[in-house]
Amino acid sequence: MKKLSPVAYKSLYFKHVWHFITKVASAKELVENHAVAVSGGLDSMTLLWFLNELHREGKIGKVRAIFVNHNTREGQRKDGELITKYCRQEDIPFFELKVEGLGPYESNFEAKARKMRRSLCLDALQENELLWVGHHLDDSFEWNFMQRHRSMNPKSTIGIPVRNNQIIRPFLCVTRSQIKRLATFEGIPYRDDPTNLDIKHDRNYVRHKIVPLIKSRYPKYLKFYAHFANFSAMLLKVSLLSRTGPSRLFAFASGAILTGKVFSEFQIQEVIHNYSKADRGAIVTPIQRMLRAIENGKKGPFQFSGGVEAYFSSGLLMIYRKGMVNYDETIANVLKNLSKETMSSITSYDWPELDRAWKNLLQSPDALKNMPGLILVLESDSICKTLNTSVYDPLFPKVSAVCKEKGLRFVTFRKCLDTWSQKKEKLPKTLRLVPLNYLSNLFSSQR
Repeated sequence: MKKLSPVAYKSLYFKHVWHFITKVASAKELVENHAVAVSGGLDSMTLLWFLNELHREGKIGKVRAIFVNHNTREGQRKDGELITKYCRQEDIPFFELKVEGLGPYESNFEAKARKMRRSLCLDALQENELLWVGHHLDDSFEWNFMQRHRSMNPKSTIGIPVRNNQIIRPFLCVTRSQIKRLATFEGIPYRDDPTNLDIKHDRNYVRHKIVPLIKSRYPKYLKFYAHFANFSAMLLKVSLLSRTGPSRLFAFASGAILTGKVFSEFQIQEVIHNYSKADRGAIVTPIQRMLRAIENGKKGPFQFSGGVEAYFSSGLLMIYRKGMVNYDETIANVLKNLSKETMSSITSYDWPELDRAWKNLLQSPDALKNMPGLILVLESDSICKTLNTSVYDPLFPKVSAVCKEKGLRFVTFRKCLDTWSQKKEKLPKTLRLVPLNYLSNLFSSQR
């Protein structure tokens, strides 16, 4: 990203962080009002600017700034003045809170100050308001390092949580240097806190003494820490990035099927390694590229090292060894010879019956060779349009050719079930359907 112009950098930054935000906050929450905890430093001032830009674009509700004055150093008055001036300039509502009874030389000052800030900010929230905090990936790594050496709780050692109820930290997907680059490009004002250089505090000691050594030896440490944190959160089932529920795994000799609304990077990585001919290696970046492509409407097949491919289809991800022979030719041969009389006698399905047929297919030993689970739809044009049927699937080109020749259309099990459930009022209670895996079974029984 070194050669990106300020405009291109801002565009990519916004796209990346906005995508992250939509994973941890609902659309209903985002249209409500938002409070930003602002200290006057780089991270929080950039966050305030960022969220205000999102509000101007109509993506989120109104934004206001909350500044907590600890009354422990002279510079905090100037921090407040900077925030006040900026908020007036940008027409952002500003609210100052003051901490009473906290001395800068108290034992465990950082922990006490953090607890007081959090309590004051939460108490100041209005109805349905979220509190946004500017912690970033570097902060989380430092917290992770400290917790691993003073806590036995595995959840606390992952790092700073992306969300705690009303508190959201959207910059945990970017680094301090990335935030600083954006602030420089956009001319965002901020003040450095001189106490951040005092290594008597644990966080500062880790930041200024330990992290530089790690960075010099392992320059990509933050990238790998981010993957570690995500995988650990998924394993401990505390990940908000897959809040809609984990995917189910069906494993076979030549590949596996994952079904669900969200696919775990960790699970995908383990499945690929299991079927790959190559030694275990770093495949996280290709997996992320695949998941982004899927979000943009791509299906694949996606190629991975070690002779592994993946294919996505409506709530289903197939991972299999390249060269696996499916039932395309088998089904095409049977379908080619089916008469109109046979097709006219096809049994109708209601939704529960089709759901049971889908579950039975997933449990069958030859499920992978029938995926993504195509179903012929022998209904009117209007019903086929409602189900959004197709005449081509890249994994079943020969079946697709026969269907085109005979004027037949198909849809996948998962897509049919989901659409039927969502559009009950537009579809009849029963549909005339032919699960193509039944034809592959018919062919096998005739041999």
